Formats: sequence, structure tokens, C-alpha cells
Amino acid sequence: GSGRDELRARAARCEASGRPILVVGSLNADIILEISRLPKRGETLGARKPDTGYMVPGGKGANQAVATARLSQGTGRVTQFVCQFGNDSHAKVLEKVLVDNGLDISECNHTDKPSGQAFIFLEPDGHNSILIVGGANVAWPAAANDQPGLGLSRKASAVLLQKEVPEHVNEAIAEAAASAGVCVIQDVGGEDRPFSPGFFRHLTYICPNETELERLTGLPTSTEAQVIAAARELQKKGVRNVLVTLGADGAVLLTEGGMVFRQSAFPVPGGRVVDTTGAGDTFRAAFAVALVEGKPLQECLRFAVAASAISVSRMGAIPSLPLRAETDSLMKFGHV
Repeated sequence: GSGRDELRARAARCEASGRPILVVGSLNADIILEISRLPKRGETLGARKPDTGYMVPGGKGANQAVATARLSQGTGRVTQFVCQFGNDSHAKVLEKVLVDNGLDISECNHTDKPSGQAFIFLEPDGHNSILIVGGANVAWPAAANDQPGLGLSRKASAVLLQKEVPEHVNEAIAEAAASAGVCVIQDVGGEDRPFSPGFFRHLTYICPNETELERLTGLPTSTEAQVIAAARELQKKGVRNVLVTLGADGAVLLTEGGMVFRQSAFPVPGGRVVDTTGAGDTFRAAFAVALVEGKPLQECLRFAVAASAISVSRMGAIPSLPLRAETDSLMKFGHV
């Protein structure tokens, strides 16, 4: 009916005024180990450096939440983050990072599991192998209506989701947000697992990269024409807008009305890609920030590629996330 149409229209416009952006998702202690090579079975090896093995805050949820907060600096908009804290010493350090970045974490739970962790084995040529420990990230309440953040999701300007927490959490939050006419932005990055068929209709935007788009649709995504055709297939499943990131080639957005927006990548400040970790998270956060500020879609895309260009010019995920002033400066003057 017309009430439902108005809700959809409101979600698509992301009519936001000053309402918070809500991010629901994962928080990881990333343990980075610089190694010469992976040990063989039964073998003991020393690391490549004596001072490696340090913990860096990460997790797609935390990356997107901190990026959203930094990119909203000076606008007065609050970023709310809902995650599950572990019961170990990492949890205290991670909580401080979130608070120091100005996030509202009042709805987060503390679990009796260790913090979610990612052990990142970094080889000399830059290749990495990663082992994930789900820990607190998989310890969400079992019942849909017990999820923390349900109330917040109905009052947000936009809700950002990823695939590093159980699917039933995303489903409950997306349904609650969509029923209140709130814009839902789903990142496809994280665990490779299928979406339930009815889930797509709750999404205002789905954000795959070209590899994830290929996996979701079973269609090739080597050329721009193929990317657009695959995105159209995804729209047939009920997703309204498909935003595809193409790495160094920028991004393509297919809207509900059938329009195609293209945005080429920004030159990386300093001319060198240092670390791509967190670039996709930065892109999605920046797009959401610009969207709820009512900027035109092309401008949202431009803000997102500028922010992600800054993030790849620096090491780490959270340490590399750009500030609002830096992103505005890159867009305006071509440097940070």
C-alpha cells in the first residue's frame, strides 16, 4: 500500500536529519605475525622480526563504525556501534579505542568468550594468510527479538551490516530497520555464506566487490558490462540498489530506477598503496555518511573513493581510517 511505498521512498532518500548512523557487527583483535614462511606440520619456526605479534584493533564492524565517526567529525552526527565484547584483556584495549573515537557503545554486550581474533601471517612479499577465531563475534543472543540494537535500528538514519556476525543477527536488525523506513546498507564482505531468499527485500543497498558479486550471482564480472548485468540479476532478487566496488577501477552504482553511476578511483596520496586492509570498510562508511547528509549520489561516490584512497596510503585498518577534514581536502585540493 501507499504507507509501505512511503517507507521505501524514505529509506531510499535516507532522510536523516540529525539521527545517528548505526553499525552492527564484528570487533576483532588482529594479531599480526611477520613470518618468513608458514611452518610445515610438526615444525617450529621463529618469526621474521623479534618485535612482531602485536595486536591491532580490527573487524569489519569496528572498521566501519570508526570510519563513520571520523568522517562525520564536525557534523554533530553520532555513530552508534553494537558488538559483543570478549572477557579477556584484549576487550579492554578494544573498548578504549572505540570510546576514544567517539562511538556510542552503550548497547554492546559483554560475553563469557574470548574476544574475536584474527591471526594474520604476513610473508615478506606482502601475501597474508589469516586464521579467524570467532569468539565473542559469534556469541550473540539466539532469539531474533533479543538482539541488542533493535530499538536503535528503528531510529537511525542508516544501518550498516557486514558478514562477520551470525546471519540471524543481520536479519533481525535489517527487518526492524526496514519496517521503520530506515536505510539498510549490507556489505557482502566477511564469511562466505548465502543470504536467505527473503532477506534481500529489507536492503536499501547491497555492497559487493566484483568477486563477491560473481559469487552471489554465478555470473562473470570481468568487464563493466558484465558487472552491470550481474548487478541487475541481484536487483531481481529484491535488493533495490547495488553498489559494486572495483578496487583501483573505482565503483559502479545501479539504482532502483535503473540508473548507472560510475566513479573512477582517486589517485592515492603519496602515490603508493601501502595497505589495502579496511579500504572497502572505509568506502562503505563514507558512502553512508554522505548519503545521510543528503548529498547527490555521484557526490556520495566521490566522497567514498576519496576516503578509501587515503585509507590505502597508510598501514593498518583502524589506524589508517581517514578524518573528514582530510577527505574534504583531498577532494578539493588533490592532497591531504
